[in-house]
Parts: sequence; C-alpha cells; structure tokens
Amino acid sequence: MPTISQQACEVKVDGAWQAATFAEARSRYMMAQKRCPACQGQIIIAGIYSGAGSLKLQHRRSHTGCPLKPETYTGTPTPHPQALI
Repeated sequence: MPTISQQACEVKVDGAWQAATFAEARSRYMMAQKRCPACQGQIIIAGIYSGAGSLKLQHRRSHTGCPLKPETYTGTPTPHPQALI
C-alpha cells in the first residue's frame, strides 16, 4: 500500500478529486467536499483556526478499516462503507 500523508486529504473541485493539505482544505476549499485519502470516507478538518495550531483529519463516521486512524484501525484496510466517489 502506498504511503499516504497524514497531513493531506482530498477535496472535490470542479467535479474531480484532488489532493490538498489540511491548511489548504480549511482556507481555500472551505465549502468543498473533503474525503480521506486512505478509505475515501467523508471527513472534516479539526483544529485551531490560528496559524500556529495543529490540524487533524476527523471522519464524519468512523470505521475500523482506515489506517490513518490508529485508535480504531483493526489492521485490514477497507474502503469506507459510505465512501465518496
């Protein structure tokens, strides 16, 4: 499995998914749909709004097949049951 950045997500721009950093997703693509690059589940970017704060990916609905969420990951990567296509 290719390495996936834990500081990036995918945003839907003009009907196509493209990679974006969390900072870009929060500022430039605020209203765009966002998905996890590993399981393709819908996400939000959580964190402090100031420039010094840290940002993190949060699934809208958690599932056990996403390797980017080690606290719930069971060891077998699977697509999110409500994956955004």
